[in-house]
Amino acid sequence: MAFRLNSKKEHKLKIASKRENVEQVEELTEKICKAISFSEDERDSIAIAVTEMVNNAIIHGNKLDPNKNVHISIMPLQGGIRITIRDEGDGFDPEDIPNPLAPENLLKESGRGLFIVKSLMDEVEYNFLSGGTEIRMTKYKKD
Repeated sequence: MAFRLNSKKEHKLKIASKRENVEQVEELTEKICKAISFSEDERDSIAIAVTEMVNNAIIHGNKLDPNKNVHISIMPLQGGIRITIRDEGDGFDPEDIPNPLAPENLLKESGRGLFIVKSLMDEVEYNFLSGGTEIRMTKYKKD
């Protein structure tokens, strides 16, 4: 992936809904996080959150339709980073997601992504748009 890295400006990326495209997003996110001096632990948390949400956008939002795209924006902030991921799917209701800590869900192989992301990032917001769902995640550097 060829691009000019600028740790002070927004970087945008659009990928087709194919699982193999997640790696592009991971690489860009890692480079930006290093450039703005996140610790290794913070970079790991951000990488897990970004990977999980891009995968969710591809699999659940866009239903693996390669004709639909996932739109990613990575914006460095004063003391942090904001990552926005938008799919082109039909949306979902976060209240319909089962609690992964409920006894009946503890052994399930899926359903933990949003829970994990909320624990790794400092802020997580959803926007339900016509023609897609957008998740905005923010992480601040610890001093």
